[in-house]
Amino acid sequence: MKTYLLLLLFFPLVLAFGQSDEARYDYIGEYGEHGHTSWALVRKNSLYGFIDREGKEVVKPEYEKIYSFGSRESNWALVVKNGLEGFIDKSGAAVVPCMYDEINSFGGSRANWAYVERNGLAGYIDKSGKEVVPVQYDKIYYFGSSGVPWAKTERDGRFGFIDQSGKEVIAPIYSDIGSFGDRWAKVEVDGKYGFIDKSGQEVVKPQYSRIHSFGTYQQNWAKVERDGLQGFIDASGREVVPVQYDEIYHFNREKDQWALVRKNGRYGFIDTTGKEVVPPLMDDLGGNDTFFEMKELFSSGGVHVQGLGAVKNYQITKFENGLAAVRDKKTWKIGLVDKDMKVIVPPEYTKILVDAKGNVHVW
Repeated sequence: MKTYLLLLLFFPLVLAFGQSDEARYDYIGEYGEHGHTSWALVRKNSLYGFIDREGKEVVKPEYEKIYSFGSRESNWALVVKNGLEGFIDKSGAAVVPCMYDEINSFGGSRANWAYVERNGLAGYIDKSGKEVVPVQYDKIYYFGSSGVPWAKTERDGRFGFIDQSGKEVIAPIYSDIGSFGDRWAKVEVDGKYGFIDKSGQEVVKPQYSRIHSFGTYQQNWAKVERDGLQGFIDASGREVVPVQYDEIYHFNREKDQWALVRKNGRYGFIDTTGKEVVPPLMDDLGGNDTFFEMKELFSSGGVHVQGLGAVKNYQITKFENGLAAVRDKKTWKIGLVDKDMKVIVPPEYTKILVDAKGNVHVW
């Protein structure tokens, strides 16, 4: 009988405890339902918290949302307060304050880090809740996506890099940064191009309006352009041929180991060391000059020139320094004649240049 009376006395106490919880909260979930075996989710005035199995309030109902423990990090639960996201741990402590517009999952781009956004800017936090990359970038790209272990960053339309510790190795100062090749990445600053190396150092200052691919014109050299002029840099970034020519042609096209250059309408040659072996002082006799009918210089088109034949079969340019180019109308090959119509070079070539010393260069 005494045992029966004690049970009767105990039952109202349990009932009173359950009724008290229900009166305090608009909703009480199942214990363990949110990834914590000893807690139950509760709601009060549209805000959420947790109680333990004794009914003690371990997390005050102050969050608009509480996600399950482990949904983003194994021992944390994502919470939302005033529209901003943060984390609580399994003791109920706020390990990451609710200060971010969005927190992504850990490990998405960098192991043990989570990408975060606030006021349209991006950064990273680690699993201690520390902000390892300050929230200051418009965008942070994936680590390793540019040919280095770093991540490209963007701020105000400019690009830079952070390393895997979160340190800013290259400040966002470039209009664009290409992917790294074996050693370098091309960078741009307001339409000017240069190179950086894998330590983040500028090996070629952005100063060129265009940089051609290495090896296109000469092994280990790249043609560069600035203010409408051309030159070459080598594989160390040194300007081996000054940017001073209107045009630089391919090596070995006209002469072995030489490249034709044009400057102020005159032609010359550089060699494979970059040395100007023939200064650009030569006229192009038969290139851009206008040819006219050679027979116009004679009373009859039937006149023959020794070494050529009938003048009606040829065209000629104006004379420069006593020489003129003649062109065979059948083969379109050119040669040289002097003012006495003596053949200096037979019409067997595609181009003829005469330097300041009167030396004739043909090919």
